[in-house]
Amino acid sequence: MPVDNEWYHDLGDAWWDPDGVVGPLHEINPVRVEYFCGVLGDLHGMRLLELGCGGGLMAEEYARRGASVTAIDRSAASIAAATRHARDSGLSIDYAPAVGEHFPFSDESFEAVVSADTLEHVDDVEQVVRESARVLRPGGRFVYDTVNRTWKSRLLLVWLPQNVFHIAPPDTHEYARFIKPAELEEIMARHGLRNCETRGLALKQNPIAAGISFARTRKLGGFVIGDDTGMSYVGYAEKAA
Repeated sequence: MPVDNEWYHDLGDAWWDPDGVVGPLHEINPVRVEYFCGVLGDLHGMRLLELGCGGGLMAEEYARRGASVTAIDRSAASIAAATRHARDSGLSIDYAPAVGEHFPFSDESFEAVVSADTLEHVDDVEQVVRESARVLRPGGRFVYDTVNRTWKSRLLLVWLPQNVFHIAPPDTHEYARFIKPAELEEIMARHGLRNCETRGLALKQNPIAAGISFARTRKLGGFVIGDDTGMSYVGYAEKAA
């Protein structure tokens, strides 16, 4: 069964509701932003492309840190919501509806390409990585976060949230689309991106405690970056200078 990306179209301003259906993103994003920005260093003036930006939660963080942000998403409705929120927040972000397999940008247009919670949703990971490498300048960095294909991710990101606790809508994730770190590293290498680091991204609490916490408070209890790559992982690669 294919992953269901269509429900994102209907979120609108709900992207920005920390107690709504995307509430877990509001918990995990600060951890991802700190990692991404730590890898990229000083963002002031950096030309940065975000893939699968949704309602703009992370794009706004990059813009606040001084980056010149371009952000794309396949959902025009999400792009519209992101544009409204950025405007109301006084931020300048160049949003565009586009799919990850075909970027409407010239070669070597960006110093950084960032992808959070996106690679496990696309139809062709190889093509998305190829496009990311194409638009990166030599020496630029591709920073990513995605889901590992393990029994643990199947339990924590498919079965429990979609079927037991109903944190996520049905078919939000499809297990077959999850990507092992070694597979992603091989794909990146084929397109001139040398992987430099892979770290784990995990719940602070055990999954049962996190699920109970969410049922009671709509909060999972936070996330942490460490050595456990069994659920999700973050990392970065560099394009040869």
